[in-house]
Amino acid sequence: MASFLNLKENILDQDLCTSCSLCVAACPRELLAMSDSAAPLPVFRANPGEAADICRDCNLCSEVCPGYDTGTKQSELRIFGRNRTEEERWVGIHQGVYQLAATDREIVGKAAAGGAGTVLAITALEERLADAVIVAGRDEERPWIPKAYITDSIDKVLECAQSSYCLTPNLELLKDPRFEKIGVIGMPCQIQGVQKLLNLEGNAEAARLAGKIAFTLELGCASSTTRAGTEHLITDILNLDLEDVVYMRYRDGEYPGKFVVKTKDGTTHALPFYRLVEEFKKFKTFRCLTCPDWWSGIADISIADGDPNIFDSSKTGKPSKPASTVMIRTETGSRLIRLAREKSYIELYPYVFENNLGLERKRQRYRSYAATSTRIIPLPSGADAGYSKIMSDDEVIARGIGMENANRLK
Repeated sequence: MASFLNLKENILDQDLCTSCSLCVAACPRELLAMSDSAAPLPVFRANPGEAADICRDCNLCSEVCPGYDTGTKQSELRIFGRNRTEEERWVGIHQGVYQLAATDREIVGKAAAGGAGTVLAITALEERLADAVIVAGRDEERPWIPKAYITDSIDKVLECAQSSYCLTPNLELLKDPRFEKIGVIGMPCQIQGVQKLLNLEGNAEAARLAGKIAFTLELGCASSTTRAGTEHLITDILNLDLEDVVYMRYRDGEYPGKFVVKTKDGTTHALPFYRLVEEFKKFKTFRCLTCPDWWSGIADISIADGDPNIFDSSKTGKPSKPASTVMIRTETGSRLIRLAREKSYIELYPYVFENNLGLERKRQRYRSYAATSTRIIPLPSGADAGYSKIMSDDEVIARGIGMENANRLK
């Protein structure tokens, strides 16, 4: 079956949509749009009953979708010439691992951690590695709602610094006709979609979009959250009206940051970061809960907090220096890091990566669903190393990252 109905039956009806919006960009007839909902989904602009006739033999929306088949194995063969080993299952193939901090205090002050994504995006724009970058920021009229932007403005990149813990469709922006070399900063599932696009051969529309990809940066993700989670924090925990919100950030202030909301009356309201982790567990999609990857392992550079357990640091008040962990995977990634160093934009130190609380939560959760779920879940990116006990999410958070065999995560 070649039409939108294939995407509907195999992805949307199975709750496997990642809300990446790549299908919107890929549709050659511009028949898809993203819904404005707590968990955005692609909707068919025409009568779905006519999809078979309208789409004809086109199946591009399904071919680029990372919802069920992330395409990681095929992507790895194209990028690295091999697939990851069992020991590399959760971190992927890489050239080196470092701790990075931007030297510009303004960037570090605006960022969630060391400012890696922001400073590398700025470097790419200044050095013409890209005409524009795709970033996640806030809706100007409704700042509690995330919004993706494609921009060639360094000021806009700075404005969009800092993590956004909410589903944010961004890949539909690839079809913007103003730009021909685009850097994508996104979540692992979004990078998997981009790489599936690059894997396709013999499709003119796919080739047109794929030719616009300049580089990819990914952010480690334990699971994203629906818009309802953010609204819950504002209305139910802080007891504020959404209409009064004029500013909102998830990681503002001294590292590891606080959830900060400013209202029309000039007052500031805040929650410690660990409260977000606790509250957001109630606002996840099935696809996020069953996601098989913390990092996709197929971006040019993978980024995470330098502190491997910011939940604990937030809850205990343990001091921690703002930094980002960066895993360089490709020559493009290595070049971008080198340019940033030559411009004295970053401090960089070798780092031994062993584990991260978000990674461990993702791994244990996926193993649990793989062992018990009667529903279709996304395909894994490779065979996992054997572990004797599957732990619940609450157990992982309580125990932290001093996990048995954690040093096997190379």
